[in-house]
Amino acid sequence: VSTQSTGKLEELISDADVVFLLTDTRESRWLPTLMTAEKHKICINSALGFDTYLVMRHGVKDESETLSAPQISASTIPGTQLGCYFCSDVVAPGDSTKDRTLDQMCTVTRPGNAYVASSLAVELMVSILQHPLQGRAPATMDPSNEKEDSCLGRIPHQIRGFLAHFNSVQPASHAFNKCTACCSEVIARYRESRMEFLIEVFNTPNYLETVSGLAAMINETNFDDVWEFSSDIESD
Repeated sequence: VSTQSTGKLEELISDADVVFLLTDTRESRWLPTLMTAEKHKICINSALGFDTYLVMRHGVKDESETLSAPQISASTIPGTQLGCYFCSDVVAPGDSTKDRTLDQMCTVTRPGNAYVASSLAVELMVSILQHPLQGRAPATMDPSNEKEDSCLGRIPHQIRGFLAHFNSVQPASHAFNKCTACCSEVIARYRESRMEFLIEVFNTPNYLETVSGLAAMINETNFDDVWEFSSDIESD
């Protein structure tokens, strides 16, 4: 990755009102995700499997707001606390194409899958822009709660579709305070040194895990307790 191409990408994102992530691999979405998080841009991500799709909007953080601990029972999540594409990961992005067969990559997909996902991505953008809070519109999982809707209706955090059953679900998830793409530590390090930070990320596989705090979290985890908890569930 050159300084020129990175600078051009950052310029394009700075000039955009909405950014769509439609690239082939998971790791290729990391840098645009970081840049949109740092610039508080609306970012809509669309990813494909063979007969599945994901369309999601990333949260637009308010940096004056402290990220609160997720409330599992909450049916509504503020738009400033919604997770990004990488918030569910506990490892840094790697080479997602290595040792995978063709059918395990998004290069092989059912004929209508891309059209369905891209259409929903555009409609999600339109609904976001019609909400008073736009990118910071909350996401609710309560079908009876219409208070958070825009004039065009519901604004989900995620739409996960399954063509094998011709159905979809609309989950919502909190931002992870140790996310390798959008946590405050990673954004701060990127703002501080820009290209130097990116070069270190690209050259050192575990660097992001260290900066985000993931490595420390994993080291502090007592896996004996995790295994014991897992065994208890299985025995029930």
